[in-house]
Amino acid sequence: MSKLSSLETALNKFERAISVLEGAGARVRKQLSENAAVASEFHATREDRSRLADELDRAKAKLSDLDQINSKAVRQLNAAMAVVSRIVNQEEGGR
Repeated sequence: MSKLSSLETALNKFERAISVLEGAGARVRKQLSENAAVASEFHATREDRSRLADELDRAKAKLSDLDQINSKAVRQLNAAMAVVSRIVNQEEGGR
């Protein structure tokens, strides 16, 4: 094999190696880009989860307040009904 032929063979091998290296670099860049997209999506999901947890906490607090208001209203209605019942009974007894 002549020196020129050996040099051409070595150059061809080198060009193939560079091509393989460029392909690997492209795959790494693509994977990094995909990882960044996944990380961004994960971050957005965590923010959504946090926001939803806060909304749920506020809704639970509001429900608790409404339960207390409802209980108070029931007590007041029961007391009012008892007063009305006594008055009606007194009216009927007085006739």
